Amino acid sequence: MNRISPDVAKPLFWSTASSLGTQALSFLTFAILARLLGAPAFGLVAMAALVIDLLLTLSTIGMNEAVVQRRSLTEEDADTAFWANLACGLLCCVVTVAAAPLLARLFDQPELAPIVAALASIFAITPLGTIHTARLQRELRFRSVAARSLAASLAGALVGLPLALAGFGAWALVGQRIGASAAMAVSAWISTGWMPRPRFKCAACRDMMRFGVHLGIAGTLNQINIRSAEVISGILVGPAAVAFIRAGSRIVEVLNQVTYAPFQQIALPVLARTAHDLQAMRTTYLRMSRLSAFVMFPAFFGTLALSRQVVDLVFGPGWEPVADAIRIFACAVVPSQMNTLVVAAIASAGESRTVLAWTSTQIVLGLAAAAAVHDWGWQAMLMTGVVRGYLVLPYGLYLLRKRLEIPFRDVFASLRPALTSSALMVVLILACVRTSEASISPLGIIAFALPSGVVTYVGSYIWQDPAILVQARDMLRSRLCRNAPR
Repeated sequence: MNRISPDVAKPLFWSTASSLGTQALSFLTFAILARLLGAPAFGLVAMAALVIDLLLTLSTIGMNEAVVQRRSLTEEDADTAFWANLACGLLCCVVTVAAAPLLARLFDQPELAPIVAALASIFAITPLGTIHTARLQRELRFRSVAARSLAASLAGALVGLPLALAGFGAWALVGQRIGASAAMAVSAWISTGWMPRPRFKCAACRDMMRFGVHLGIAGTLNQINIRSAEVISGILVGPAAVAFIRAGSRIVEVLNQVTYAPFQQIALPVLARTAHDLQAMRTTYLRMSRLSAFVMFPAFFGTLALSRQVVDLVFGPGWEPVADAIRIFACAVVPSQMNTLVVAAIASAGESRTVLAWTSTQIVLGLAAAAAVHDWGWQAMLMTGVVRGYLVLPYGLYLLRKRLEIPFRDVFASLRPALTSSALMVVLILACVRTSEASISPLGIIAFALPSGVVTYVGSYIWQDPAILVQARDMLRSRLCRNAPR
């Protein structure tokens, strides 16, 4: 019951490898560019990227999720999804270019228009590889996904860093983003070897859109929900506030990609494979909940305790307010972990309408709360997102019990060891910081407090749940068996 299924272990290994390599490279690039360019340039591009990111999920109309979830996928279905995706991407590209001057006026930043217009090309580039990636995910070929993610990060660095050193300012960030998107698309074609044929089946398109469009809209609303503080700060405060929020979210994004994104990437395809067997689906869900909490909670809460030292070390002078953003984002780790897994479970059961309804409710609450407290500053706006995450949890747990028949006590049992062990770890780290911050550098504090916190966390967790060692051993054994010569 507690052992990791091979169907989870193999994709989880390569999904984790992808996140580790990609995030290490992309975050190093981000930190170097932050020091070279400063907050104003970063804030300007962050505003433009915000518009692109909010619409990018919608531009795929959920076709990639539909391809992953579809029980039987023909070549004609895949061709149809590719051309439908590309058509929507091109339409979004044209509309965004035309709307760039209006967006610049909305944010009261004239320099924003050409940046938005340039980044709009991502809408035309991304669909070229989206369905290819969906097919890899559907087949659980996360080794190929890992390779293309790493190639994209490398391409972005090779474009962005030389431009920054040459004095191109904000355009270095634009080049980095476009270069990474192009590399992602090219590597997707190389990984699959699939060449879409010029054919289109209207019935298949309608069928996939009935499922996918709800997830596409839900994904866009979720982005608005997560980044509502950036939107309002961009309109009412200015680029600097957006830069601080974005830098803090980037730190948290690294943690998320390294610890939880591997589970998030495999959740839909793995759960979809067990959708016909409710007991197997429940077992798989609780297994992923337990393992993701084991790696995610200590990473986020540990970073919360060391936020000031992390900002000093990574960004340097002028970026101090980023520590506030990190602390606030880290407080949302529990509802984020639970809500995302619930969405994957509900979607894998084919309930995309339910996902859309739930996400829509969250976006309305999030935007209303953020707008109501904007006079108190961007920190207050971020806090409303954390509070909202906890307030909507009961409904997510209700959906989980209704659709998968998983009671709250089982969900909480999968999280309890990680929560209590993380709390003990935070107390120890804060004590280390308090006693040494006056005499030791930020790097020295991290080097001293972090290992102590890790040992405390692991020891406490194993004391409460020694079976986690069995899961780790089975995962490693599964990988060794697959890599052994035959």
